[in-house]
Amino acid sequence: MSTEKKPKRLWTKILLISSVVGPGIIAGTADNDAGGIATYSVAGAQFGYHLIWVLFLVTFVLAITQEMGARLGIVSGKGLAALIRENFPFKATFLIILLSFIANWANILADVAGMSAVANIYGIPAWIFVLSSAALLSWLVISGNFKNIQRVFLTSSLMYLAYVFAGFMIHPDWTEATRSIVVPSIIPTANFLFMAIALIGTTVTIWGQFFVQSYFAEKGVRAEDLPLARLDVGAGAIWTNFVAFFIIVATAGTLYVKHINISDAADAALALEPFAGALAKHLFAWGLYNAAMLGAGVVTISTAYTITEAFGWEGKINAGFKESASFYKIFLFCIFSAALLVLVPHFPIVPVLVASQALNTFILPILFIFLLRLLNRKDIMGKYTNGMSSNIFGWVSIVGLSLLNLAYFVYLIVSKFR
Repeated sequence: MSTEKKPKRLWTKILLISSVVGPGIIAGTADNDAGGIATYSVAGAQFGYHLIWVLFLVTFVLAITQEMGARLGIVSGKGLAALIRENFPFKATFLIILLSFIANWANILADVAGMSAVANIYGIPAWIFVLSSAALLSWLVISGNFKNIQRVFLTSSLMYLAYVFAGFMIHPDWTEATRSIVVPSIIPTANFLFMAIALIGTTVTIWGQFFVQSYFAEKGVRAEDLPLARLDVGAGAIWTNFVAFFIIVATAGTLYVKHINISDAADAALALEPFAGALAKHLFAWGLYNAAMLGAGVVTISTAYTITEAFGWEGKINAGFKESASFYKIFLFCIFSAALLVLVPHFPIVPVLVASQALNTFILPILFIFLLRLLNRKDIMGKYTNGMSSNIFGWVSIVGLSLLNLAYFVYLIVSKFR
């Protein structure tokens, strides 16, 4: 009898874990989208190991803020945009949704640009590769169900191991790389400050906050399963920056030491080949395409969640096109408008790639204020309101991000008069 109960208990635990785990890992991994890969590659090539300590600190910010979003979605059963619409004045709601849409769409544009960059690496006509990739992604989301889409996204998360393999192939200075995790190193230039802002913005994202909350709410996770949800978002935060560490290490260990400048991840893939062989180039290129597809899918879903919730429309992945027409129309508009713009000759892709990541950091303090106010409402959260430590960490993050943004703008203004 006891031997029969053990398998049943095991399967019960597996089913419980599968019913909860997913949103945090997917959101965390998709932070390393094409714009993120470009940002990490440029950071490593321009500044070597000097920015790795920023990754270490931002891992905690990502894990704690995503836990707040997950908890808010699980307890309330609603997405962040819906709660903002219901609990704040129209002007405030309109402002944060508009800013979020601009930042999200810029991220989608960066991801589609990543697809185009991979096409250029292999000499494939960009219009064929980009439009077919956009069509494939749209078909997956529109025709698939919630569970199948999650399986595809989780499988895609594992493919980021390509960057880990590439990092080991480079044979970097591991002593310096690991030391840089905990020993801060600051270069007093506007470019360094901007890259630090972009590094934070590509990891802790606006779309990520909307996505993780809406995804947990649609998944129907119960409040009693919060410990598993916390494990999920924690694992996602660690995994995303583990991968980011190896991307910076790979470019720092080759391009930085050789004084080779790059402007995006595609440049990094091509530049690595003479030093680490063709396999390193292919690993970077395949990793970039995987990141672009995952990022474009997840960020566009997050954008569709945000807009439909803000207007009170029906918006779910698990509903058909007829039931959630607005959701899927927004998805299709974001994907194909970005694809068509990327295909415009001489469009300034690189500035958009990096600026889209920095834009996240500029808007995040505003979004976190909304988040903290909702998390401290007993009528919404009941016994799951924020504790003192969560509130302190939240406000420290808001102040820290705001000061970083202010420092960058002050430095820019002062440098203009030198």
